[in-house]
Amino acid sequence: MKYNILLLAGLLLSGCAAKQEMTSVVEVEPAYFSASERFLENIRIKQADAFGITYEYKDVRIDEIAFLAAQYCYEQDGKKAVLFDSQLYKNFSRRATFHCL
Repeated sequence: MKYNILLLAGLLLSGCAAKQEMTSVVEVEPAYFSASERFLENIRIKQADAFGITYEYKDVRIDEIAFLAAQYCYEQDGKKAVLFDSQLYKNFSRRATFHCL
């Protein structure tokens, strides 16, 4: 009987300790303060001419790059941007080439 009471008391105490651990909140700072800061740090133009543009990027999605390419090609006499190639590059970065048609 004594063992049952001790076991029950031990379970209750460990349950309270587990409850405290679950309710603690860890503050995490954001990696970037704004989307424009993230763009400036992670996107580089490697080649650009009237026929297309090549970006090197990391920590950015391809659809965000496509928007920039569409703007660039539109400035080239109203052309449309078409993704030609996307490949893995050095240090986990990627390169995307868009043609202006």
